[in-house]
Amino acid sequence: MTPAVITFLTDFGLSDPYVAEMKGAVLRISTGACMIDITHGISPQDVLAGSIALDRALRAFPPGTVHVAVVDPGVGSARRLLLAEIDEQFVLAPDNGLITWAIARARRVNIRELTWRPAQATATFHGRDILAPAAAMLSTGQLADDSLSSLDNPVLLNVRPATCLDETVVVYIDHFGNAITNVPFELLHDGLTVDGVGEVRRTYSDVEPGQAVALIGSGGLLEIAIRNGSAAATLGLRPGAKIGVR
Repeated sequence: MTPAVITFLTDFGLSDPYVAEMKGAVLRISTGACMIDITHGISPQDVLAGSIALDRALRAFPPGTVHVAVVDPGVGSARRLLLAEIDEQFVLAPDNGLITWAIARARRVNIRELTWRPAQATATFHGRDILAPAAAMLSTGQLADDSLSSLDNPVLLNVRPATCLDETVVVYIDHFGNAITNVPFELLHDGLTVDGVGEVRRTYSDVEPGQAVALIGSGGLLEIAIRNGSAAATLGLRPGAKIGVR
């Protein structure tokens, strides 16, 4: 069978061989694997940022894609590993909240614990030694059912899509310094304004360079930006910052 696409999302950076080692572990099992990097630029140990980025990736890839997400400050501890089926795609990740944002916005979710372990595995690199090989086996139909067990209490972060505008907070700062909030576009309507920014606009060029603008970003969430600048640096916005929307 044709192997499914396997993606990688980590906080490993690109200056060390860690990402290549995970890909090598996949190729030992599936030499024809199609592997794609989502990002390896998540700040070290920033599980929330990883969770937001993972959700965006799930929205971009086709059914059957296998995602390996490794932002894992608890590696080697008693924390579990999980396999989550989210809207016909699969996520292999530590059970530390990385799947929070994706499952909060999903239509269908099935989460199980990954109990498969190789004959040898280090205590400090489960991404290479467990998750990547499991992804290769899953993508080629080789991951046995007895490698999984039921899991009904996954670890979740204390963050969720807003259900009303009073709950608006920043959840993610992207590479450009744009402050993405937890407000989905479904809550927005004409005539809304963001405190200290102004009315919600259509795109960045609706204001002059250097000015702040609120808009619906490409991920379908309300965001605050500075045209040709950084909202995080200019406005001091960080994840958890409350935003007034009226």
